Amino acid sequence: MKGSKLMAMWRRAILAIGLTASLAMAAEPILKNVVVNFGAGLNTEGGANNRIIRRQIEVRKGGVVNFVVSGFHQVFVYQRGIQPDDFDPNACSDTFVNQRLDQTLYQGISPVENQNRVEAVYFGEPGTYLVICNVCGHFFEDKMFAFVKVLQPSN
Repeated sequence: MKGSKLMAMWRRAILAIGLTASLAMAAEPILKNVVVNFGAGLNTEGGANNRIIRRQIEVRKGGVVNFVVSGFHQVFVYQRGIQPDDFDPNACSDTFVNQRLDQTLYQGISPVENQNRVEAVYFGEPGTYLVICNVCGHFFEDKMFAFVKVLQPSN
């Protein structure tokens, strides 16, 4: 009888350790590599395609965000602190926004050259980064922007 009670206690202890480990892993869901859709997909047109799927993106410091670009879009990632309201809709140069170029972390591939692609962007420092579609109408009219929050991994 004493042996079965001892075994039951061990089973409960092992179960508790397993649950604690599972909860600890669930507490840190921030990934080192994230996939984000830049455009709703090749089977969509117009405004339905002019969006970033995941407006709030989280990645660990040292991580990569893979932007899967569908259609005529250009990924621009700005340094920490830049906000959508920092841009002037009257300052658009034809098709593209092309503003605050000295404050970009990443300027994506021109959609004139290649419309469907994957662009991997590395984030080495914690903070919040603005991501926009550099096509004027997509950014200013369709509000095609998102934020990448880069988090320091816990030890």
